[in-house]
Amino acid sequence: LIHIAANQLKLDEETYRQLLKNLTGQSSAKSLSTIDLNRVLNALKRQGFRIKNQQEKVSTAYYPQLEKIRTLWRQMASKGIVRDASEQAMGRFIKRETGIDSPQWLNSHQASQVIERLKKWQQRAK
Repeated sequence: LIHIAANQLKLDEETYRQLLKNLTGQSSAKSLSTIDLNRVLNALKRQGFRIKNQQEKVSTAYYPQLEKIRTLWRQMASKGIVRDASEQAMGRFIKRETGIDSPQWLNSHQASQVIERLKKWQQRAK
């Protein structure tokens, strides 16, 4: 955590070592006691270090969203808007639009974007 703090604060090696030496008398964090580690961490917090929470997991697309994508794709194929109604063709479209290899790997936001793009494409083709 101390090394993460030093990187976040953009401390160069010399400044980091000097900080350790000033606070603990040692130039390496490797052999610091818990008390010394806390002292260094508190000093880094005073300089602006903030512990960031782990990013919240982004939920994958809900089954209804994936079904909506498939339904729109099949509708567009039946109207002649797309030439190939296959899952593979739909997968290639999704990869081209999002960079995601497979529809089931889309998160909810990406699935919503794909749905909206398909709807707009369908409207343009009318």
